[in-house]
Amino acid sequence: MHLTCLAIVLSALAASPAPAPDGGKVDGRSSVQTYLATHDVPTEAELRALGKAPEDALMAVATDTRAEGLIRARAVAALRLLPSPSVHAFLGKMIQAKAKTTDPTDRLILRRAAVTLGWLAGAGAAEMLALLFENDDIEVRLDAVIGLGLTRAASAPKLLRNQLAAESAPRVRDQIERQLRVLDQVLGQPENTPSPKKEQPMRGGW
Repeated sequence: MHLTCLAIVLSALAASPAPAPDGGKVDGRSSVQTYLATHDVPTEAELRALGKAPEDALMAVATDTRAEGLIRARAVAALRLLPSPSVHAFLGKMIQAKAKTTDPTDRLILRRAAVTLGWLAGAGAAEMLALLFENDDIEVRLDAVIGLGLTRAASAPKLLRNQLAAESAPRVRDQIERQLRVLDQVLGQPENTPSPKKEQPMRGGW
Protein backbone atom coordinates (compact mmCIF):
# COMPACT_ATOMS: atom_id res chain seq x y z
CA MET A 1 0.00 0.00 0.00
CA HIS A 2 1.33 3.47 -0.85
CA LEU A 3 1.52 5.21 2.52
CA THR A 4 1.48 8.71 1.00
CA CYS A 5 -1.72 7.96 -0.94
CA LEU A 6 -3.38 6.42 2.11
CA ALA A 7 -2.38 9.38 4.28
CA ILE A 8 -4.06 11.75 1.83
CA VAL A 9 -7.23 9.62 1.83
CA LEU A 10 -7.34 9.43 5.64
CA SER A 11 -6.80 13.18 5.89
CA ALA A 12 -9.68 13.87 3.53
CA LEU A 13 -11.97 11.51 5.43
CA ALA A 14 -11.06 13.05 8.76
CA ALA A 15 -12.13 16.43 7.43
CA SER A 16 -15.53 15.11 6.33
CA PRO A 17 -18.28 15.52 8.91
CA ALA A 18 -20.07 12.36 10.00
CA PRO A 19 -23.84 12.52 10.35
CA ALA A 20 -25.12 12.64 13.90
CA PRO A 21 -27.34 9.77 15.07
CA ASP A 22 -30.02 12.21 16.18
CA GLY A 23 -33.06 10.80 14.40
CA GLY A 24 -35.24 13.79 15.23
CA LYS A 25 -33.16 16.14 13.10
CA VAL A 26 -32.82 13.96 9.98
CA ASP A 27 -35.65 14.03 7.45
CA GLY A 28 -37.32 10.62 7.07
CA ARG A 29 -35.08 8.96 9.64
CA SER A 30 -37.92 7.27 11.55
CA SER A 31 -39.56 6.12 8.31
CA VAL A 32 -36.29 4.65 7.07
CA GLN A 33 -35.66 2.76 10.31
CA THR A 34 -39.21 1.38 10.34
CA TYR A 35 -38.87 0.35 6.71
CA LEU A 36 -35.55 -1.45 7.29
CA ALA A 37 -37.09 -3.43 10.14
CA THR A 38 -39.08 -5.43 7.58
CA HIS A 39 -37.17 -4.94 4.29
CA ASP A 40 -33.79 -6.59 3.82
CA VAL A 41 -33.09 -5.45 0.25
CA PRO A 42 -34.73 -2.12 -0.62
CA THR A 43 -34.73 -0.37 -3.98
CA GLU A 44 -33.56 3.17 -4.67
CA ALA A 45 -37.12 4.27 -5.49
CA GLU A 46 -38.42 2.89 -2.20
CA LEU A 47 -35.72 4.69 -0.23
CA ARG A 48 -36.27 8.01 -1.99
CA ALA A 49 -39.98 7.78 -1.25
CA LEU A 50 -39.18 7.87 2.47
CA GLY A 51 -37.58 11.32 2.57
CA LYS A 52 -35.75 14.07 0.69
CA ALA A 53 -32.27 12.79 1.53
CA PRO A 54 -32.53 9.06 2.35
CA GLU A 55 -28.75 8.71 2.45
CA ASP A 56 -28.63 11.05 5.46
CA ALA A 57 -31.30 8.99 7.20
CA LEU A 58 -29.46 5.76 6.43
CA MET A 59 -26.21 7.12 7.82
CA ALA A 60 -28.00 8.33 10.94
CA VAL A 61 -29.50 4.88 11.50
CA ALA A 62 -26.15 3.19 10.85
CA THR A 63 -24.40 5.24 13.55
CA ASP A 64 -27.15 5.01 16.14
CA THR A 65 -26.01 2.46 18.72
CA ARG A 66 -29.54 2.45 20.17
CA ALA A 67 -30.87 0.86 16.97
CA GLU A 68 -30.91 -2.89 16.41
CA GLY A 69 -27.66 -4.18 14.91
CA LEU A 70 -29.33 -5.90 11.96
CA ILE A 71 -31.19 -2.71 11.02
CA ARG A 72 -27.96 -0.71 11.23
CA ALA A 73 -26.27 -3.26 8.97
CA ARG A 74 -29.14 -3.05 6.48
CA ALA A 75 -28.81 0.73 6.47
CA VAL A 76 -25.13 0.47 5.55
CA ALA A 77 -25.87 -2.06 2.80
CA ALA A 78 -28.62 0.19 1.36
CA LEU A 79 -26.13 3.05 0.92
CA ARG A 80 -24.83 1.32 -2.21
CA LEU A 81 -28.00 2.54 -3.93
CA LEU A 82 -27.29 6.20 -3.13
CA PRO A 83 -23.73 7.01 -4.23
CA SER A 84 -22.36 10.41 -3.28
CA PRO A 85 -19.13 11.91 -1.91
CA SER A 86 -20.67 12.07 1.57
CA VAL A 87 -21.61 8.38 1.48
CA HIS A 88 -18.14 7.43 0.26
CA ALA A 89 -16.52 9.48 3.05
CA PHE A 90 -18.89 8.03 5.65
CA LEU A 91 -18.04 4.46 4.72
CA GLY A 92 -14.34 5.22 4.69
CA LYS A 93 -14.46 6.78 8.14
CA MET A 94 -16.43 3.82 9.47
CA ILE A 95 -13.89 1.33 8.12
CA GLN A 96 -11.00 3.39 9.42
CA ALA A 97 -12.52 3.65 12.92
CA LYS A 98 -13.66 0.02 13.20
CA ALA A 99 -11.00 -1.84 11.21
CA LYS A 100 -9.82 -3.92 14.19
CA THR A 101 -13.12 -4.16 16.09
CA THR A 102 -13.90 -7.29 18.07
CA ASP A 103 -17.55 -6.40 18.75
CA PRO A 104 -19.91 -8.81 16.90
CA THR A 105 -22.39 -6.08 15.91
CA ASP A 106 -19.67 -3.77 14.71
CA ARG A 107 -18.17 -6.60 12.71
CA LEU A 108 -21.49 -7.27 10.97
CA ILE A 109 -21.86 -3.58 10.11
CA LEU A 110 -18.24 -3.43 9.00
CA ARG A 111 -18.76 -6.35 6.62
CA ARG A 112 -21.67 -4.53 4.99
CA ALA A 113 -19.56 -1.37 4.77
CA ALA A 114 -16.76 -3.29 3.06
CA VAL A 115 -18.95 -4.65 0.27
CA THR A 116 -20.84 -1.35 -0.09
CA LEU A 117 -17.65 0.69 -0.42
CA GLY A 118 -16.27 -1.85 -2.87
CA TRP A 119 -19.43 -1.59 -4.96
CA LEU A 120 -19.26 2.22 -4.98
CA ALA A 121 -15.49 2.11 -5.64
CA GLY A 122 -13.91 5.56 -6.09
CA ALA A 123 -10.57 7.08 -5.13
CA GLY A 124 -8.86 5.42 -2.17
CA ALA A 125 -11.53 2.71 -1.74
CA ALA A 126 -9.13 -0.18 -2.35
CA GLU A 127 -6.54 1.12 0.10
CA MET A 128 -9.20 1.74 2.73
CA LEU A 129 -10.59 -1.78 2.35
CA ALA A 130 -7.12 -3.26 2.80
CA LEU A 131 -7.19 -1.92 6.38
CA LEU A 132 -9.73 -4.64 7.18
CA PHE A 133 -7.14 -7.35 6.66
CA GLU A 134 -5.96 -6.45 10.16
CA ASN A 135 -9.23 -7.73 11.66
CA ASP A 136 -9.08 -11.12 13.39
CA ASP A 137 -12.50 -12.15 12.08
CA ILE A 138 -12.45 -14.34 8.97
CA GLU A 139 -15.82 -13.04 7.74
CA VAL A 140 -14.62 -9.43 7.89
CA ARG A 141 -11.52 -10.28 5.88
CA LEU A 142 -13.62 -12.29 3.44
CA ASP A 143 -15.91 -9.35 2.75
CA ALA A 144 -12.91 -7.05 2.47
CA VAL A 145 -11.62 -9.30 -0.31
CA ILE A 146 -14.99 -9.20 -2.07
CA GLY A 147 -15.07 -5.42 -1.70
CA LEU A 148 -11.59 -5.10 -3.16
CA GLY A 149 -12.61 -7.18 -6.15
CA LEU A 150 -15.67 -5.03 -6.70
CA THR A 151 -13.62 -1.82 -6.82
CA ARG A 152 -11.94 -2.90 -10.08
CA ALA A 153 -9.12 -0.62 -8.90
CA ALA A 154 -5.69 -0.90 -10.52
CA SER A 155 -4.16 -1.24 -7.04
CA ALA A 156 -6.50 -4.07 -5.97
CA PRO A 157 -4.49 -7.01 -7.37
CA LYS A 158 -1.33 -5.98 -5.52
CA LEU A 159 -3.23 -5.48 -2.26
CA LEU A 160 -4.86 -8.89 -2.64
CA ARG A 161 -1.57 -10.62 -3.44
CA ASN A 162 0.04 -9.03 -0.40
CA GLN A 163 -2.75 -10.45 1.76
CA LEU A 164 -2.57 -13.84 0.06
CA ALA A 165 1.04 -14.10 1.20
CA ALA A 166 0.01 -13.49 4.81
CA GLU A 167 -3.47 -15.07 4.97
CA SER A 168 -3.88 -18.40 6.77
CA ALA A 169 -7.66 -18.98 6.48
CA PRO A 170 -8.47 -21.30 3.53
CA ARG A 171 -11.82 -19.60 2.78
CA VAL A 172 -10.21 -16.19 2.59
CA ARG A 173 -7.33 -17.48 0.47
CA ASP A 174 -9.81 -19.12 -1.94
CA GLN A 175 -11.76 -15.88 -2.27
CA ILE A 176 -8.57 -13.88 -2.87
CA GLU A 177 -7.58 -16.24 -5.68
CA ARG A 178 -11.07 -15.98 -7.16
CA GLN A 179 -11.04 -12.19 -7.10
CA LEU A 180 -7.53 -12.11 -8.57
CA ARG A 181 -8.69 -14.21 -11.52
CA VAL A 182 -11.56 -11.80 -12.15
CA LEU A 183 -9.37 -8.70 -11.78
CA ASP A 184 -6.62 -10.12 -14.00
CA GLN A 185 -9.23 -10.71 -16.69
CA VAL A 186 -10.91 -7.31 -16.31
CA LEU A 187 -7.84 -5.14 -15.83
CA GLY A 188 -5.90 -7.00 -18.50
CA GLN A 189 -8.38 -6.10 -21.25
CA PRO A 190 -7.36 -3.79 -24.13
CA GLU A 191 -7.83 -0.12 -23.29
CA ASN A 192 -10.92 0.40 -25.48
CA THR A 193 -12.72 -2.75 -24.33
CA PRO A 194 -15.52 -1.97 -21.84
CA SER A 195 -15.21 -3.77 -18.51
CA PRO A 196 -17.95 -6.27 -17.61
CA LYS A 197 -20.69 -4.77 -15.46
CA LYS A 198 -20.38 -5.63 -11.79
CA GLU A 199 -23.12 -7.91 -10.51
CA GLN A 200 -25.04 -6.98 -7.39
CA PRO A 201 -23.43 -8.50 -4.28
CA MET A 202 -25.26 -11.66 -3.24
CA ARG A 203 -23.96 -12.34 0.29
CA GLY A 204 -26.41 -12.45 3.19
CA GLY A 205 -28.05 -9.20 4.20
CA TRP A 206 -28.27 -7.81 0.68
